[in-house]
Amino acid sequence: MCRVSCESASVDVLLHPTGNGRRLLLVSERTGHRALLDATALDALCALTPTAVTAVVRAAVEEGAPT
Repeated sequence: MCRVSCESASVDVLLHPTGNGRRLLLVSERTGHRALLDATALDALCALTPTAVTAVVRAAVEEGAPT
C-alpha cells in the first residue's frame, strides 16, 4: 500500500483482510516488528493529544532500548 519514512524510521503500511474486516498491517523496516490495527484502535489513536502520542512513542523507544 505505502511506506512512511523519516530520518529515524521506515514503516510499510498494508491492508490485511481478516474474518472481521480489513486491518492495517504495520511493519517496521528497522526492527521487523508488526502490528495489526483495526478501526477501533485507529479511532483511539485519533483521539490522543500530541502530548499523549509523545508519551506513547517515548515509552516504546525506552522499552526497546538496550539495558
